[in-house]
Amino acid sequence: MMKKTLAMLLALTMTISLTACGGGGTEKTSEPAAETEEASQTEETEDSGTAEETAAASEDAVPENEITGDPSAEDAFVIWAWNTDFVTLQGLLTEKYPELADRLVFVNCGGSGYYQDKIDALLDDPSNELYPDLMLLEAGYVQKYVRSDYLLSLADLGITAEDTAEQFQYNIDLGSDTEGVQKASFWQATPGCIQIRADLAEKYLGTTDQAELEEMFSSWDSILEAARTVNEASGGKTKLFSGYDDLKYIFLNGARSVGWYDENDVIQVDDAMIEYMEYSKQLYDEELTFNTMMWGTDWAALKDGDGETTEAALAYTGCPWYTYWSLTDTWDGNTILVDAPVQFYWGGTGLAATADCSDTDTAALIIRTCTCDPEFMTSIYEANGDFVNNQAAIKDIIEENLKGTSTFTLYGDQSIPEFFSTRGQGVDVSLVTAEDMTICETLFPAAVTAYATGKSDLDTAIADFKASVHDTYSYLKVE
Repeated sequence: MMKKTLAMLLALTMTISLTACGGGGTEKTSEPAAETEEASQTEETEDSGTAEETAAASEDAVPENEITGDPSAEDAFVIWAWNTDFVTLQGLLTEKYPELADRLVFVNCGGSGYYQDKIDALLDDPSNELYPDLMLLEAGYVQKYVRSDYLLSLADLGITAEDTAEQFQYNIDLGSDTEGVQKASFWQATPGCIQIRADLAEKYLGTTDQAELEEMFSSWDSILEAARTVNEASGGKTKLFSGYDDLKYIFLNGARSVGWYDENDVIQVDDAMIEYMEYSKQLYDEELTFNTMMWGTDWAALKDGDGETTEAALAYTGCPWYTYWSLTDTWDGNTILVDAPVQFYWGGTGLAATADCSDTDTAALIIRTCTCDPEFMTSIYEANGDFVNNQAAIKDIIEENLKGTSTFTLYGDQSIPEFFSTRGQGVDVSLVTAEDMTICETLFPAAVTAYATGKSDLDTAIADFKASVHDTYSYLKVE
């Protein structure tokens, strides 16, 4: 029954995902490559062509899998991902366990937008030589899989609560099913923040003092006042945020107090989501942002304007991976981190063993090492700058003042590990469901835009949103 339920959900769920954990490699880019690619495809889909032409183009654009290792080998252990993030971890693993070097087969499907479709086709086919023994899972859709019987629990692998005791609780919850059984284990922690460009803050807000900026960003009312101040002081050349879309993860991943549907499967909209819609409209009506959408080229370009002769955004929503991978050189040594009005999270990647995993001992070794071993997780930080999902490792990183290969620094004496070390504890993911990725990334943002830009009144935008959720998930009801 669980496989039938998941199969229905897999067929209905859209595969656009902009919640990736961050960029691969060691060089900073303006945004993670997979996400930029997806945003571009989304824009092209919206702007031109019929649905049939778009579908055909999308099918033609699906890349071939990049496979390293020999999947036909008798002892092959297959790991699936959508980018190269895990390659760094794999290198550390084979250095620690040389016996794995010739066994691990890494499949990079070529982008997070294709990942679910490709891997879903294999989950009912354990005889396929590319059947995953280990899957990487983004936070945006991890619940879709952990609520199925396609994955083994950590307990099945011999990984105990004592092993995961140093993980951030919200990540444990994200990787657990409705009964509290953990099936996915994260190597990253991704608590959210607001990132402020220090030079623009000094120019248009009159301060670079973190405490003063914290106060300015402590409530939605004070943020609105700051947006007005920046807009007026810069003559509209600088806006506080690039677009109202920048605020969506704060609201959707932090402000909600009820889920998208109730115990009777009736679709509902949290009061905080109405507040987000109203807030976005106010920002739009007062021209307090540039009205960009996240991951668009115009959104990215506003990171580097001077705020006088060229347009610039003073602040962006962030999290650890975004800060050290996705901010540009303009922000290096020029970034101040502050809290948003509510605690939230953004992204993250979990590891999970499949139900027909060919070698559960190897799966357990990899998951325990990459997500539970403080020493190894410290080496991950040193290798790629990841803010790891292990509080003991983070404590050591801070105390030893360890440096990763990422050279990105903050303004003044702020430290990325130290700032985020206390932020993850306040994150609540109890409302996350298997349908959240599509609702949060596509359906609800469309309703926000329709209302903010005046295309729909509030009641119509909400009604259209509920109808779109029902159309996507027919088992969810509109009343």
